[in-house]
Amino acid sequence: MALAKHKKASLWGAFFVACALLGCGPAQSDAPAALPAVCNLPETAQPVRSRSVTDGDTLRLSDGRRLRLIGINTPEIGRDGAPSEPYAQAARRALQALVEHQPLQLMLGEDAGDHYGRTLGYLFDEQGRNIEALLLSEGLGYALVIPPNDLLADCHQAAEQQARQAQRGLWQNPQILSLDDLDSAGFQLLRGRVVAVTPSRHALWIDLDGPLTLRLERRDLGYFDAEPGAELVGQQVEVRGWVIDRRGRQAVRDGFRRYMISLRHPAQWRTISPP
Repeated sequence: MALAKHKKASLWGAFFVACALLGCGPAQSDAPAALPAVCNLPETAQPVRSRSVTDGDTLRLSDGRRLRLIGINTPEIGRDGAPSEPYAQAARRALQALVEHQPLQLMLGEDAGDHYGRTLGYLFDEQGRNIEALLLSEGLGYALVIPPNDLLADCHQAAEQQARQAQRGLWQNPQILSLDDLDSAGFQLLRGRVVAVTPSRHALWIDLDGPLTLRLERRDLGYFDAEPGAELVGQQVEVRGWVIDRRGRQAVRDGFRRYMISLRHPAQWRTISPP
């Protein structure tokens, strides 16, 4: 699978985080696990403080801004009577323990806001440790890269990978859906086989063996070493992202797949096995 052509994060030190502090519990041992090196605190960061924590990846700053952490997506907390997803409350408690009653440093993303009016940024504690990496290292969220905010992508992927290998947090029993079980929109971690790669004027369409297609816009091809093509057909892949349900739209009426994920960055997928 092609690797991203993105800015490389600087790394320093190794650190430990006790699961007892984060409220998640170790996967197989009471001993703390060695975690990946944290991302460097950039010189351009601004001092901030937390007012309240909404969930595992969103908080309100003392200056009133609503901050969405870059590079991580944590399980959803249930609302309106719906149950919380596994580890959603643990992620919220962990973030609260990491940010409350201490000075923090915020580095804004290259894209510093979203359509919900939230500020997008990387958060660091008073020791200069990256908050997103700490959460990912304990298996309390999924690493996710949405261009152009890819500055710390390497660090976040390394943090998730070590948690995954150690089966910490949500990686003790990962919710990786087969495409046969895909029946709803929202953030998903999915596994399937590529059956077709079809270029169009503005995008590549990568069809999997089920009701899912991946849309890779040509404007994002610069993040890939090479343009995905027919060599992918037959390969088993794992893909992550927000599933869009296109039921009722013209594309589905014309016989195309019902579900779609926008594939923005190679960190969203990986090859499981060759054809």
